[in-house]
Amino acid sequence: MEKKFKIGFHHIGKPVPLEKIQNNAAVKYSPLFDMYSLDMSNELFIPIEWHAFGKHSPLDYRIQHEIHVAFTVSDIVAALHGKEIIMPLYQPFSGYRCAMASINGQLVELIETSLSEREIWGEGIFKDSILYPDASV
Repeated sequence: MEKKFKIGFHHIGKPVPLEKIQNNAAVKYSPLFDMYSLDMSNELFIPIEWHAFGKHSPLDYRIQHEIHVAFTVSDIVAALHGKEIIMPLYQPFSGYRCAMASINGQLVELIETSLSEREIWGEGIFKDSILYPDASV
C-alpha cells in the first residue's frame, strides 16, 4: 500500500462529563455541535483536548464517548478515500478542513490545514469560524 500524502500527529481528543469542564473560563462552546472543548496543558506538551457534549449534540455516539487521535494530512481527500466516515469533511474555519473516520475500529480525526499551531490552539484566531463563533478573532 503506497501512501500518497504526508501525515503527522496533531492531538488526542477525550470525551469527559460536562460537569468536569463547564465552569472553566477557557472552555470554548460550539453551538453547531452542542459541544464544549478545553485545551489541556501537560508537562509533556502533548496536545490533549477534552470535549463534553450537550444533550442536543448531533455528533455520532462514538465521537461523544470514545477517545480519538488526530493527525494532519497533506491531502485529506486521499486520506479519507475508502474509510468509514463518522463525521463528514467540513471547514470549521478558514484554512482548516477536517473529518473523522473509523480506522481499524479507532476514531481518527484527519485535518488538513495551512494554519500555524498558535492559530489553532488556546485562544486561537478562529477567523470565519462556524465551530466556535464566539471565540476570539
